[in-house]
Amino acid sequence: MSLTKKEVRAKLQEAVGKPVKFNFPDDKDNKRGILKERVIVWSGWSGEGNKVGAIYWDVVDLIEFPHRGKPRQWVRIGYYRQVGDKLRWGSQTTITEPPRVWKRVFAQAAKQKKWLRDLLP
Repeated sequence: MSLTKKEVRAKLQEAVGKPVKFNFPDDKDNKRGILKERVIVWSGWSGEGNKVGAIYWDVVDLIEFPHRGKPRQWVRIGYYRQVGDKLRWGSQTTITEPPRVWKRVFAQAAKQKKWLRDLLP
């Protein structure tokens, strides 16, 4: 049996309002925040022919770090892997940046690469 898309979305939304932690190998800059909002996007599945392996779900998270200086809100992009009824965080590492940095990354990449410009509205 496999979770429906509606059930997966509900399960992934359960994390909103809960703590988020970023641990670094040197333990010097560990971060603790709260997941404020989450966008969930069905990405696709792995497998060949009619055999579906894993189903992938992309997430865009707004995380607030209340005990840090400005900026307090950061955006993280990651993904989950669904196999049957099991959903697991699939991103071994993520990029998590303040919105102003995301804006700069996408603007600079779009200036340099037409394929990225073509993705943007």
